[in-house]
Amino acid sequence: MKWKTRVTELLGIRYPVMQGALAGIGTAPLAAAVSKAGGLGMVTAWTLRTPERLRKEIRKARAMTDKPFAVNLSPAMDPALAALREVAIEERVPIIETAGSRAVEHGMRIKEAGLIWIHKVQTLKHALTAERDGADAVCIMGLEGAGLKSPLILTTFVSVPMVVKQVKIPVIAAGGIGDARTFLGALALGAEGVQLGTAFCTVKECPLADHYKQALVGADPYDPKWRDAILATSKAEDIQNLRDAVESKTVMQAAAKAESTGIPKEAGTGAISLAIGFIDKIVTAKELIDKIIGEAEGILTTNGIAGWTLAPKT
Repeated sequence: MKWKTRVTELLGIRYPVMQGALAGIGTAPLAAAVSKAGGLGMVTAWTLRTPERLRKEIRKARAMTDKPFAVNLSPAMDPALAALREVAIEERVPIIETAGSRAVEHGMRIKEAGLIWIHKVQTLKHALTAERDGADAVCIMGLEGAGLKSPLILTTFVSVPMVVKQVKIPVIAAGGIGDARTFLGALALGAEGVQLGTAFCTVKECPLADHYKQALVGADPYDPKWRDAILATSKAEDIQNLRDAVESKTVMQAAAKAESTGIPKEAGTGAISLAIGFIDKIVTAKELIDKIIGEAEGILTTNGIAGWTLAPKT
């Protein structure tokens, strides 16, 4: 099958699959592996922290693949974002994703530079704002996803079709997606691509230590120590503390406080979602993407969904 959506055409990728930002572990080897496998890999500015290190990592990724990859910028987390943004622009990274609040200034600069701007949000209101501000595509994350969450966030199953119904730009779904059925489910909801974070945390190219990966392989999403932490939303004062910290450049302390009830320490990262339920072994990025796409094609052409099948072309 040929997986052609507005997202694959916009980003120049084979499959409508993006790697999540994965703060702290979004490095060149992982990004390049995802891109080479037909998805869109992502280097995370928050991981590198300085313009010099980000530039080096972008060049490293480019040396590892000739496929498109992206850089993630999170305005709510990084007070030194402008300098990192300019590095990504100078290096002509074709796609830049912003996440969280206060992104319009960065989005306008990205568009001015002639690059593709994707904005990641958690509510319909902010998806509409991103479209109005000129984003080329919007990624909507549901409650099942990872990281610091708005008190207003809804589930992926509800959020995606609500956004699809009201915006004209392509929609990318995120939150709890990690196998062929959740991939197809997101597309059935109207998304034209998916973003996977947790699923890529246990691939061989991910820089997480092996014992962290094994913790994720063995994680049970029904276990309260995982489920409760993943589904927790932030209090309004935590969000405000984080915003104040951006202004005062003490963002690390505020983020730590806001996520103090977060993922169990053995996970090794805050980038964990309910997609842990789909992780059963450590594979390469290519093996993961091939498995999701291959099983999705099998479902559509052989097993079908609720008795409906897609007849293969003759």
